[in-house]
Amino acid sequence: MDAKDTEFLKRLTATFRVEATEHIRVLSSGLMELETAPESKRRAELIETVFREAHSLKGAARSVNLRDIESICQ
Repeated sequence: MDAKDTEFLKRLTATFRVEATEHIRVLSSGLMELETAPESKRRAELIETVFREAHSLKGAARSVNLRDIESICQ
């Protein structure tokens, strides 16, 4: 890997950290609300949100070659 590729990967990883933090925040709050959401419609919305965030996190992890995180999100 040359210096240009190394620098690009560093920037990509820094971006991943920011994105991952937000995805994990939304995932956590969605899961916590899901535990107490009584309405069927709201539960369905929360499940959709949680799955969407996990899918986005999986793709972001793949872009920086973090296979463990990608696998967990699968």
